[in-house]
Amino acid sequence: MSTNTSSTPNNNKKLLIIAASLTLFFALLEIIYGFISGSLMIIGDGIHMSSDAISLILSLIAAVVATRASTNKRTFGYKRFEPIAAFINGLTLVLVPLYIIFEAINRMITPIEINPTQMLVVGLIGLIINAIVGFVLSKGQSNLNMRSAILHVFADLITSLSAVIVSLAIMFYGLNWLDPVGSIITSIIIIRGGIKITKEAFNILMEGTPKGYSVENIKKVIQNNNEVEVEDIKLWCVNEEEIYTMIRIKSTQNFVNDIHLAIKQIVSKNTNIPVEHIYVDVQS
Repeated sequence: MSTNTSSTPNNNKKLLIIAASLTLFFALLEIIYGFISGSLMIIGDGIHMSSDAISLILSLIAAVVATRASTNKRTFGYKRFEPIAAFINGLTLVLVPLYIIFEAINRMITPIEINPTQMLVVGLIGLIINAIVGFVLSKGQSNLNMRSAILHVFADLITSLSAVIVSLAIMFYGLNWLDPVGSIITSIIIIRGGIKITKEAFNILMEGTPKGYSVENIKKVIQNNNEVEVEDIKLWCVNEEEIYTMIRIKSTQNFVNDIHLAIKQIVSKNTNIPVEHIYVDVQS
């Protein structure tokens, strides 16, 4: 992914607009063609693709809202809107596959007739569309919101690929049992990704310690360079990019202002947290 952070928000918004528009356009085409041809499977895939468009639109809304300036009531701005969207998207990537697994087990117990030709057509359409949308989103700057959107597309991509493989296996070898088995396998893969995204977003929303940072390491850095006692450290982030820390120390030194500055500089140097995001409370 691109590493140019100066134009990241606008670039991500443009890519999400393109991805959501393409997905919604092809979803409507599938639904219309499904009604014309009378294919329930193609109508169903169109509706499924519409739900993906909604997920991409949610990510787009989050990317737009996150750029709004802070106010007296929202002193940190709206940047946490992206982790909220990622959490919702991640959760759907867990719940929907769980339902698919449930349905797949039912089909293993009570098999139904499958039309492999329609299945192949739907799978190929989905494969092409999701490959295009995935390629578009891959040009964006990586953050939790974008990763959740890409994971939605990837989930559909492997589902479509599975549908193509299974339909061919049914057409040429009559392996109908591959349909529910393939659904279970792809669902498990999707759930793993969904759990990871959901956990990352949940950690941010709960103001947990950001990934790659350690309270103990900050404590060691301070105590190794100053004759102070660290009483408490709070470490959190608004989103993946903005990390904050609040440090409470006890010191017998008289130059309190010097201690403030020294600790801020030491912590910033060792963690890359901006000095203005480091708050130090000195108690004598």
